[in-house]
Amino acid sequence: MWFEEFDPFEEIERMRKRLDRLAERMLRNVWEPFKEESRVVIRGFPVDVSETEDELIIRAELPGFSKDDVNIKMTENTLEISAHKKEEKREQQETYLRMERRVGAVRRFLSLPVEVDPETAKAKMENGILEIRVKKKAPTKKVKEIKVE
Repeated sequence: MWFEEFDPFEEIERMRKRLDRLAERMLRNVWEPFKEESRVVIRGFPVDVSETEDELIIRAELPGFSKDDVNIKMTENTLEISAHKKEEKREQQETYLRMERRVGAVRRFLSLPVEVDPETAKAKMENGILEIRVKKKAPTKKVKEIKVE
């Protein structure tokens, strides 16, 4: 025929692949620690930050990741959460062999609303929810007298 049949799903897949390649090029330096032969899937994840009188509580949704996949770095006023997972699935039947590999990485940087003591931080992971609890730093009430010259 003189015309091709239009397949919208094929066009969507082609656009997704182009966007993936563009994102990989733009973020290559950021994701260098996670470099793999396979394509890295970059996605964000929701984070909730709340506080009590004496501590800050951060909850992050990381479905599909285990506690061994997660890396946390904290300073007095910043938090970095990253997770990296490589999954391989192999299925063999009489007439064919199928192998799938998937690599996924996520990373979030947060500026914390109050200063905290990173030495007191404790993290636990349950059902895909990462919870980090850290004590707030006591506000310093140093008063310095300044002489007028």
